[in-house]
Amino acid sequence: MKRKLMSLLLCAVMTTGLFATQTVWADEETETADEDIDFSEDPYEVNMVITLPAASPSQSEIDRVVEHVNEITKKKLNMTLNLQLLPYSTYLEQIPLELSSGSDIDILTAITGYAQGWVSSGYLLDMTDLLDEYGQEAIATYSSPDLAKAAQLNGQIFGLPVHKEIAQQPTIFFRTDILDKYDIDVSNVKTMADVDAIYEQVAEKEPGMWMLAADNLGVGKAVVFDMSVGGTSFAGLMDFANNTTVTNLFASPEFKEWCEYNHKWFDNGWINSGAASDTESYYSYIASGQAFSFFSDYGHPLSEADQENNCGGVDLTMVHLGEPYATTSTAAIFSYAISSGSKDPAKAMKMLNLLETDSDIMNLLNWGVEGEDYVVNSDGLLDYPEGKDASSVGYHLGAGWILPNQFICTPWAIDGADIYQKIVDYNNTAVVSKALGFTFDSEPVADEVAAVTNVRNKYYKALVVGAVDPDEYLPKLLEEMDDAGMQDIIAESQKQLDEFLASK
Repeated sequence: MKRKLMSLLLCAVMTTGLFATQTVWADEETETADEDIDFSEDPYEVNMVITLPAASPSQSEIDRVVEHVNEITKKKLNMTLNLQLLPYSTYLEQIPLELSSGSDIDILTAITGYAQGWVSSGYLLDMTDLLDEYGQEAIATYSSPDLAKAAQLNGQIFGLPVHKEIAQQPTIFFRTDILDKYDIDVSNVKTMADVDAIYEQVAEKEPGMWMLAADNLGVGKAVVFDMSVGGTSFAGLMDFANNTTVTNLFASPEFKEWCEYNHKWFDNGWINSGAASDTESYYSYIASGQAFSFFSDYGHPLSEADQENNCGGVDLTMVHLGEPYATTSTAAIFSYAISSGSKDPAKAMKMLNLLETDSDIMNLLNWGVEGEDYVVNSDGLLDYPEGKDASSVGYHLGAGWILPNQFICTPWAIDGADIYQKIVDYNNTAVVSKALGFTFDSEPVADEVAAVTNVRNKYYKALVVGAVDPDEYLPKLLEEMDDAGMQDIIAESQKQLDEFLASK
């Protein structure tokens, strides 16, 4: 049986990088044949859970969209999808309980930092053989086998990474109105010293304004470091494109410099004073006009527009302070796993393979139903129905970065037909860690990790927002970390990494 569907165009980019090719949307049609399916059986229902950063559409709207999804999945696989969308906070509370109780979840979002524990507890299946037998089409949508297999632990592939920007980049966002007001050129801003000079200039003219809206999670936003190697935020690789020696992040000159600048800015009154414990989003300080800038580790082509949206529409200017980089953590922060409670893992894998490759399903899950939630314009791109917007249509997820494969979605008109190719091109510029695909198993040093984490938490927040003097407190942090077992963690990380590299 054959049917029409939107084709996938494999775009080859001339580059020596790891991400040389990537499957992206193209406005073409082709014919494809379904595999043989036993349609005499009752359709198998695949239970799938996806996490979102905030509230999702109502369950009735989700069911409306999934009804259309199931028209496709029943014809192609004799399966149906039972979809649940959970806010991030609810997901982290509910899903571990369900997994530990043997819930019959088939497919779920796995999040780096939590998935490793789920693998060790036996909650997630090893997908290696399932991918070999039923997931080859899904694997072919990735630019390289290394990327497709980035979500693994001790040789066990536990998920397929979502298709998104896989690179991060040290970046600062300035309010454009302030730059324009004082005719400040930021085209040559490349270093912390350059940022400091801009702050000096603006602070003199805007004495009541914070120069930096800070949070207490900001190391990765300024210090380029492969944290996935240590499985923690304090052990990993510096200069990871050339170096495979595991070190303590907090002992690096780069971390000390970051703390020194923040301490200067904090003492000058240029950082929101409650940053170490502030629960207020730093975006709100930009939106309210209280602050001038903020750091981020997202510098991809859509970041400026995304951050402007986060800041309530404030016009921002994006400045990169380093090159894009890709590690296991950045490439596989979200992946799709198969639960050990699945009643039929083979069918779950077949469904995941279809989700990764079927543009009609991805459009439904991301944008809703054509004619109801969006329309297709004369250029083949999407827009809202007349008189509608994101707040008035029934379903508009607009979160392709958390879905299995947003790159095969039809682009939104405002983003342009080449939006996904722009993201792929950006990925192709990334400096790639030699440890891509490696994930640290912390179980052999679990006690040491717990003890060192307690030490880290004692000092970390105050250091990274500049509330304390790094010359005084950084040596205390390093000494207490070593006393708590930091060198044992580094040694175990190095041992596992060396074994991983030797096996490649």
